[in-house]
Amino acid sequence: MAPEPAKAVPPKNPTGTFLARDYGLGRPTVARATARYGNLMRWLKLGLPSVAAILIGVVAIWPQINPRNDRIPLGFASVSKDEIDQLRMVRPRYTGIDARNQPYALTADSATQMGKGTNLVELEQPKADITLKGGTWIALTADTGMFSQQQHIIQLSDNVSLFHDAGYDFHTNSAYIDLNAGTAYGQEPIEGQGPFGNIKAQGFRVIDRGDRVIFTGKAKMTIYSRGAVAKK
Repeated sequence: MAPEPAKAVPPKNPTGTFLARDYGLGRPTVARATARYGNLMRWLKLGLPSVAAILIGVVAIWPQINPRNDRIPLGFASVSKDEIDQLRMVRPRYTGIDARNQPYALTADSATQMGKGTNLVELEQPKADITLKGGTWIALTADTGMFSQQQHIIQLSDNVSLFHDAGYDFHTNSAYIDLNAGTAYGQEPIEGQGPFGNIKAQGFRVIDRGDRVIFTGKAKMTIYSRGAVAKK
């Protein structure tokens, strides 16, 4: 049996001459393939960035085209420079002891420091509780107030009410309380009631840490008799 003739092995790196001679590919065919490859690469260089830019644009405007109602809205609050400089606290509580070691407490819905570096605090819905000797107490409330942390003086304004655990309550429009001295006074009309009767006056003073209340200016008092109190 005659041996088969050896097959031609293509070269590892064929050139145009070998392709044309051994595989029937002429130079025009190689040139066209090279041209198509170059066109493809140029299209990819130009097209891919454009496609990427289009995708980024779609992602950016998609929430406007198809908004979702379940997202949490975000916004930016308008804050002035004065609000940034001020220190504001929610539900503050100040406690202390006066010159006779009687405790007091001052609370409010909010407290705002009046200016940078000052010890004055503006209060919203303040309430002061003062414990007197013998265990009695006085409570004062108002719509607004000012508190000096250094001097321990409270200025109450608008719908000021004073309550004493002995059954007295008074109402006026402003009052000043010195927590250290245990005194208070007001220069606007005041009216109130208690176990003794009703009273109206043009002002008041609280001295001796609540032991005595003096009504100033023109005053009118209605005193209950024992029979009237009993019937009431």
